[in-house]
This record gives sequence, structure tokens and C-alpha cells, in this order.
Amino acid sequence: MIKTRANCTRAPSPKPGVQSMWGPNYQPSIKVILRRLADDSNTFRVPVCDHTRQIIGMVDYSASKALAPLLDFNIRVRTDCRMPPQPMGPGEVPGQAVSRSYILDIVLYGPIRYARNVGTLLERSGIPLQQPYIIQRGIRLCNPHTADYLRSLKKTASGVNGNYAISEPPRVTNFTPRTVEEVRSEVMGVFDSLTRSDELPTEDPPDCIITPLLTHQKQGLYFMIAREQPRELQLDEKGMVSFWQTKLAPTGQPVFHNVITDEGQATVPTDTRGGILADMMGLGKTLSILSLITSTMDEAREFKRLTPEQPSAPETRQTRDEMDPIQAPLGLTPVSQNTRSTLIICPLSTITNWEEQIKQHVAPGKLSYHIYHGPNRIKDLARLAQFDIVITTYGSVSNELSSRRKAKTGSFPLEELGWFRIVLDEAHMIREQTTMQFKAIVRLQAQRRWAVTGTPVQNRLDDFAALLSFLRLEPFHHRSKFLRHIVEPFKACDPDIVPKLRILVDSITLRRLKDKIDLPPREDLIVKLDFSPEERSIYDLFARNAQDRVKVLAGNPTSVALGGNTYIHILKAILRLRLLCAHGKDLLNDEDLAALRGMSAEMAIDIDEDDENAGGSLLSHQKTHEMFTLMQDTNNDNCIECNKKISSQEQPIDAEKEDDTIGYMTSCFHVVCRSCIRVFKQRAKAALSPGEFAGPCIVCNAHVRFGFVNIRRSDADGEHDGILKSKFKHARKDLDNYNGPHTKTKALLEDLLKSKAASDANPQELPFKSVVFSGWTSHLDLIELALKEANIKFTRLDGSMTRQARTVAMDNFREDRSIHVILVSITAGGLGLNLTAGNNVYVMEPQYNPAAEAQAVDRVHRLGQKRPVRTIRYIMRNSFEEKMLELQEKKKKLASLSMDGQNKALDKAEAARQKLMDLRSLFK
Repeated sequence: MIKTRANCTRAPSPKPGVQSMWGPNYQPSIKVILRRLADDSNTFRVPVCDHTRQIIGMVDYSASKALAPLLDFNIRVRTDCRMPPQPMGPGEVPGQAVSRSYILDIVLYGPIRYARNVGTLLERSGIPLQQPYIIQRGIRLCNPHTADYLRSLKKTASGVNGNYAISEPPRVTNFTPRTVEEVRSEVMGVFDSLTRSDELPTEDPPDCIITPLLTHQKQGLYFMIAREQPRELQLDEKGMVSFWQTKLAPTGQPVFHNVITDEGQATVPTDTRGGILADMMGLGKTLSILSLITSTMDEAREFKRLTPEQPSAPETRQTRDEMDPIQAPLGLTPVSQNTRSTLIICPLSTITNWEEQIKQHVAPGKLSYHIYHGPNRIKDLARLAQFDIVITTYGSVSNELSSRRKAKTGSFPLEELGWFRIVLDEAHMIREQTTMQFKAIVRLQAQRRWAVTGTPVQNRLDDFAALLSFLRLEPFHHRSKFLRHIVEPFKACDPDIVPKLRILVDSITLRRLKDKIDLPPREDLIVKLDFSPEERSIYDLFARNAQDRVKVLAGNPTSVALGGNTYIHILKAILRLRLLCAHGKDLLNDEDLAALRGMSAEMAIDIDEDDENAGGSLLSHQKTHEMFTLMQDTNNDNCIECNKKISSQEQPIDAEKEDDTIGYMTSCFHVVCRSCIRVFKQRAKAALSPGEFAGPCIVCNAHVRFGFVNIRRSDADGEHDGILKSKFKHARKDLDNYNGPHTKTKALLEDLLKSKAASDANPQELPFKSVVFSGWTSHLDLIELALKEANIKFTRLDGSMTRQARTVAMDNFREDRSIHVILVSITAGGLGLNLTAGNNVYVMEPQYNPAAEAQAVDRVHRLGQKRPVRTIRYIMRNSFEEKMLELQEKKKKLASLSMDGQNKALDKAEAARQKLMDLRSLFK
């Protein structure tokens, strides 16, 4: 394989429906074609074409100077070329004019008798042949640039996953170190290349599944049934890859060799029955799991009769880092009895979807289930063990472990039962291995385990390690082993690590992209609107004031500008401008409205206004809550020590504080998570002079009082409205200051009324229904008022609603023809909802996390959608929202796979400084 670059004048276009699992900021793996034209014969030009057959660029001259003669010679050399997943440029869309280079992998195929001459030609041109990640099945691998070239002639590739196979890594003599960007692209390529499953056999579900399965679902059912069976080592009759090989020791005894770690052991490796179902969102993973459950009900009943297998005790020879997370620090709960049940653990918002899917796809009376949530949950072991399915939430599992830690009395059946199978829906929710949520779930006992997620790796390779820990895939369920044998080789650019990672991933993972099914087309639109004169006047006043404020801050010495209220002032300015773009001054709080009444061009800039901690006092709980809400709203709620998000932190198992505390805030607005607070306190106290209670902050050098204020979960939970909730009276309760629909709301109403009219004119057809997303419930309140005035019937779903209320809202939207609209908060609608009853999607304001928008939209454009989908994102022209689109591109820098060690090496003050510089750039 030749690794080079393509210098492009047009952004490459993937095939329709193909998306990268890395989100909208990354292109997927794109197959391209090299085409020599007639007038290229006297040059070294090698044009590159994408699936549209249009020329998008040229192979870089460093490779084309040798590649062009090969393609011209009559020796039947052909190429298989792909652009691996890589970051897209700012504002880049497929097919648009660009001027940049893309990583290009070229695998050469041809008669083996020409291998030596081809190798010589490439060597003279300084082009090393590297090991391909995948080769076509049945093709012999021959790399003339390796020391074992002659032996490689006799090797034939073998493997699974359709037409492709894993190739053995030869010893490359001419190895060229790769950049971090290239290594990241190769990791992404490993996961995105898990789509070649066309040759997997199919398995029909039992008759109790009344919904016909699509071909890819039947193949998925075959894969899961095969993965759950006890298997032989290496490649068995089920076509499953293993990373274990059997060899004979000099004594004649069998030794089990791990091809990834290159280590052997005398004992038979523990079999992992299960794996990762990583199909993209909308491919019907729920139906696939239900088909698996109904296909193995006889095995489940047999398992129930077995003697429960007890969890093993910790091995004292293990270090603290190597100790299995299921064993520390609490003793394991003895298993009282086995159950035939499959335990499904999911977010609260997806319980309704699981209930609906069971009713829709399974014949009545053929599958019993129980919702283990709320006050009516069954805690009697014997009764609970009678169900085929038990559905619970991540919170319920972690709460039981929390109760055990506090020595509370009562029954904790989730740990006391030996489950036939555990299924994690949205399994990426356990990616943080320091949380109680993760530790509580991996402690549960089961014979079979499945992690179901469309994003097995979100930002870091460590996300994948968490799933391996849940699956108990030896030896990689120990995080230290994963770091040593997977992450560290990536840091060192080990040329053998990508093939090894592919073997590991292939052994347990099935992933298909959306091109496997024929979804209706989707049209994505960005609609830019102009402020009304009054709206523009108010916006410009706040925008000028914010820009002036930031200029003053930027002009201060760094030691001053980074401390005190600097960071919070910028966050407040951002929030005000976003609110004005969303619905004008109707969303402003009392403080901002007062400022508006007295605002003028000559208004003084006081960078210390609202400085509650002036004089060295600690923050109040209200101030702490308001400031933390601002950080959440701008996606900056990260621990200053470990950089993990505070709002996603669960309580560590061995913590002694009350459950409600999720972190701490300093007087200068730095936040620290529960796991890091002890070390941070020690460092901060050591920086103080003896007997002093105030001094320079160890991060920003601001002079502050030593102390920390709790950040409480009860305050942080909800819809992140924060200051809106504390200062703004909801429009549904107080209409005194309501100024009527904003420009965005008027545009929305105009579109909704057109859809309603079209539905009324065609009563014999399904009505057009719309899903309206917003990040603020207060914004949804104002949209409600406009819908009522326009006589548009609607329902609503947000995070403040109970599970029963959510179910009613979803049922009404789906079944009531008179309801044309559902209002959904993005935080409540991003996980597990099925909104295919709608075909129009409106995103009322851009989010700091573009993945949140994409995930919400995918709840509409998914399997089960029968009509074309149209998505509209409203953006105010010449406003901060246009800057936010640029910020989404900058966020790609934060999406690190954490294999280059930069996060740990970065100085804390430098990290804070960089964060401020990024925020200041929004006002330029």
C-alpha cells in the first residue's frame, strides 16, 4: 500500500447516505478512482475522481512520478484507493471548491511476477510500500519491501467481513513515521471499514417476530447468535475472528498465544459471549436485539436452571491500576439465583421506545417484560426472574450501588441475580471509567453481554476500552493492558498496531452504515433570516457593548485578565447574544433588561461589575449555580485538572460526600470534579503563605480567597436554562413583557401553516408533522404562545416531564392526526426517541456541540421513516450565530483520541489562556 496525499480543487463526495461515525466535522471513508487521461501520457499527472466520476484533484507528485508509469505499462496493475476519515475544513461541504490535500491510501493489485520490478521502481522513487489494512479475499499478499518477501509469496490472506480480510503484518524495513493526524485517520478507518458484511449469512427470526426483517438485520441476527455461542480459537465454523492462537510448547503442551499482546498463557482464555452492535442510528438495532432475545428463549430457560456462577475474588497480586473495576473497592454481591431475563439498561428517555418496539414487533403474549424504574418496580427476586425482559435505566443501576455503599437496608436485585444477558442501549454512556455509573454496570453478573451504540468511539480511544471492560474481553478489560498494548503503540506510531486493532475490533464488533438501507431522501437547509429593525437595534447595542468589554479584557495583563470575572463576563456576553438571536429581549433576564433601558454608546465599561467575590469572599450557591450554568451552556464545564465534563460526572464509589455534589467551584470560577478535588486542594493550599487564607490562584494567578463551593446536581440537572430560570418568568405564566413572535418564530409559523394547509387539503394521506428542537425550554415556552395564537395544535417533550408524561406526548404526536407539531428540548430528545411520525425538522438555534444537533435530527430520519425529510436550521444573518458555526469547526481540535498525551502535558494556565483566546476570537 502506498500512503500519499491527493491535492484537491474540489472536496470529495461520499456515496449518498454514507456518514462518518465521527460526526459532521469528519468525512467518512471515501472510495476514489485514479484515472489517467489521454493527454496525460507525457506527464506524471494522475487525476483522482470520486463516485460522481468528476475529477476532484491530483495525486501528489511525490507518488505520481512513480505511479503514472505503472498505470501506463501494460502489466495489468490496478488500484483500490480510499481517503480515510479525516477532519473537514471550515465550512467545507462535499463538492465545493477547495484548495487542500487529503490523505490517500492506494493498494496495488497485479500479477505477482511483476512484484519485484514494481518494488524496485517504487524504491528508486523513495516510495515505501506499507502494510495494507485490508485486502480482497483470496488475494495473496506480497510486499517486495519486506525482509521476508519470499515467504510472503506463500501466504494467502484469510479472514471475515465480506470480500476483505485482515492481513498479517510483515516487518517493514523502510518505515516512515506517521503524523498524529495520519494515525487518527487510521484509527477511524478501522471502525468505519467495519461495513463490509455483505457476505455474512442470514438468520431468520422466530415466528413471534411479526415484523419482516431487512437483509442487514437478518445478517446482524446471525452475527449475534454466532457471537453468543461457545467458540473454538482462531477462525471457527461460524466465521468469527479471534485474536488467540493455539501453539505447542517445547514440552508438547498447548499454549494460547495472543497475537495482539504477543504473550502466551497455559490456561484456556475466558470466552466472551457477546460483543458490540455498532450500526449507525436508524438501522433498527432495537428490532435486532428483540429478534436475538426471542431466538434464544430455550437457552435462557436452560440457563435459569443452572447453579449460579459466583463472582471471583480480587487477585492480590494485581496492582491498583490493573485491578478489575468490577472488584474494587466494594465486595461483590453473591448471586442468589439465575434468571432467564435479558436486562436492558437504557437512558430514561428510551424506555418508552423499548415498550413501543416490543408491542409493534412481537406477537402479543409471546414476550413478558417489566419496567424496573420508579416506585412500582418489583424487588422480589423470584417474581423478577420470571420475565423475559427487564428494562431499567443507568441511574437505577448506579443508585443501587450507591445504596449498598451507604449500607442501606433492602433488596438490590440487579446485583443479586445472574442475568442471562445484559444489553446496554446507548452504551457510550459508560465511557467514563471513573464514574459510579460505569462501575455499577460492569459489576453486574451475566452469561452474555451486548453493547449497542452507533458511536463506539466518540472522542477518545479510551471510550472503546470502557466497552471492552463491560464485555469482560480478556485481557483488555484491564485498562492498563489496553493502554499498554493499544494506546501506547499508537503514540509511538507502531506500524503494526492498526492491523492489530482491526483484529481486536473485528473479533467483537458489527457495524453497518446507512447506505445499507433505502431511507427516504433528506434535505438539509440553513435558512438565514434578517432581524427586524427593532430586533437589530437591540442586538447591535448588546453586540457593541460585548465587543468593547472584550477589548478591555484583552488589553489587560494576562495575570489579571485570566482571573476574577473575565471568563464569566465573556460567557455572559455570549449568552445574551444567543438569546437575542433566538427570541429577542423576551428571553433576557431582569438584569439585562435593566441594562438595556440605560444602555447608550457612551456607557462606561466596568469589567468588575457583579464582582461578588470582591474582597475575597466566597461565592454564594446561587452565584455558583448561575456561573456553572453559563459554562454548561457554552460547553465549557470541564474540570481544570482532568478536563472531563463536570455535568457528566457520576459520584466515585469511594466518595464520602453527599450524592448531590458533582463538583466544586473556586472563587475565580474554575471548576474541579470530585475525583480531582483532593489533589487540587493540596496544591492550592501549598501555594499559600503560612497562616494566610488568600493568595494567588494556582491556575490563573488571580488573588482570591482559598475555598470551594459545591456544585449540586439538583441545581445542574434539567434543561440548562440556568439564569433564565432564576430571573426570567416563563412566558406561559407572565405575559406582561411578551413582545409577540420573533423573526425566527414568524418564519417557523409560516412554514408550519403551509404544512397544515397541505395536510388539510389531502385528508386521505398521512398529515405532515413537524418536530421543533430548541436547547432552551424557555424558548419553547414562547413558541408555545405563538402556536396557540395561530391555532396550531401541538404537544411537547422536555426533561422536566415524567416518563408517563413523555409516553403520552409521543403517543399523541404519532396517533393524533390533529396534532401537527411536537416541541422537543435537544437535551431530552437526543437519546433513544423515535420521531419518525414527523417529516419536517426545525432547529431553532445552533448548539455548541454539533453532534447534539445531528443526533436529534437522526431521531426523525431513521428506519421507519416513510417520507422525505426536510431539516431547517435557522440562523440570524450578521449575528453571533454565524460565529457559532465557525466555533463548531474549532471544536474539532478538542475531539482528540487522547493518544498523543497532549492533554496531560498542557500546562493548566496555558489551557485556561487558550480557552479565553478562543472565546475572544468570537467577537472579532
